[in-house]
Amino acid sequence: MGMPAAKQHILIVEDRADVRLSLRFLLNNHGYEVFEAESPAVASELLHSHRIDLILLDMNFEFDTTSGEEGLAFLRAQQKTSSPPILAMTAWSSVSLAVEAMQLGAKDFFAKPWDNHAVVMMMKKHLALAQIDHQKAISQQSESTQFGKSETSSNNISKSILWHSPQMQKLKAQLERVAKTDATIFLRGENGTGKSCIAEYVHTHSARTGEFVSVNMGAIPESLFESELFGHKKGAFTDAKQDRAGRFELANNGTLFLDEVATMGANQQAKLLRVLESKQFERVGDTLTQQASCRIIAASNADFEAMLESGEFRTDLYFRLNTIELTIPPLNARPEDIVVLAKHFIELHAKQYQLTPLPLSKLAEQALLDYSWPGNVRELSHMMARAVLMAEGDCIDAQDLEFKTLNNSSKNTSSENDIPLMTLEDAEKKLLKMALSQTHSNVEQAGELLGISKSAIYRRLEKFGLSTK
Repeated sequence: MGMPAAKQHILIVEDRADVRLSLRFLLNNHGYEVFEAESPAVASELLHSHRIDLILLDMNFEFDTTSGEEGLAFLRAQQKTSSPPILAMTAWSSVSLAVEAMQLGAKDFFAKPWDNHAVVMMMKKHLALAQIDHQKAISQQSESTQFGKSETSSNNISKSILWHSPQMQKLKAQLERVAKTDATIFLRGENGTGKSCIAEYVHTHSARTGEFVSVNMGAIPESLFESELFGHKKGAFTDAKQDRAGRFELANNGTLFLDEVATMGANQQAKLLRVLESKQFERVGDTLTQQASCRIIAASNADFEAMLESGEFRTDLYFRLNTIELTIPPLNARPEDIVVLAKHFIELHAKQYQLTPLPLSKLAEQALLDYSWPGNVRELSHMMARAVLMAEGDCIDAQDLEFKTLNNSSKNTSSENDIPLMTLEDAEKKLLKMALSQTHSNVEQAGELLGISKSAIYRRLEKFGLSTK
């Protein structure tokens, strides 16, 4: 059994103790750990001393009950930091204050009195979006930040490989031929093209009965290289509290996937070459020689021709690794796969977040085809995860997609540093939906909540094309 998931931490910033208590009960019941602050100043102190995953921020405090300046000042201060997502709490009548909060970085807002289910769903959405952004930031730095046996969660998303384009059909045929052999394979391709998934596909279609073990060579500190790859005996060094098997041993009769091999230094290259040549290794601190009986698949996105010429990478090690060399094409070179993969990821992420999968609009499909995909398949997975969580209509449209800005001018794109913006009309539509949801589509009660007449509600329903059903 795995370790239980760590509780997510929610900070409630609200001066009324009864409101804080009500929210605490709600959030505790849904498994969240709750921190409370009666003012933005106390909240700032808590943010410095505790890990906070999401903030519920009241916009009106005791000494300033209408303008929201205290709440707005807190949002301005958080813009200068790597703040967790903030959801603003406002009164039904404070539409303009909610809009200003969104412009200053609040991710969303809800009105008091709130609907418990709606608030929990909103929180889950923005916690999931924050996790997606975190995974995206990690994957932009490296293919993976782990060197353990398990893949990162973002890589696990795309275990199913879809082979629609001619390039991928050709690659599939090559992989199925070489999978049945024990030949060492070298996979080349840009970050995010799915090298780890391809490696696992080869293992699955081979005759190997052992485990598939993945290790990111770039994430191993040089001092731990031998211990991680070859294992160690108890007492071999200060922190060696017990015997430990290395990656070669764990992959016995299986496949060892060496990712980011170009990041190895000269000493690491020499140690790896020795094992590949002799097929033997010893645990650190042990005299017993073991046989390396695993199939090797290596991968990199580096320019090896230049590295070999400059001497950064050993020629003899390179030829040991690339008995069969295969290149995975970038996503923008196989347009036939883009929409198919997008729909596949929508299904996967919708299932993950327990949502109904939505279809892609024709405009969204065209926007996906027009984009250059610098982050390849991984970027597409992240984008579809965000779209699944952000889409509010009956389909995923072009405005639900978040593209990287290229040269500050790209249609359907937005910078990741842009401040979220909501027009008064959008806020009015959102509040109308919220009021109808809270009153179970009772138009008269919705009008009372919003401070407008029944006929005004009907006019807005017609204006926005909404229904009470």
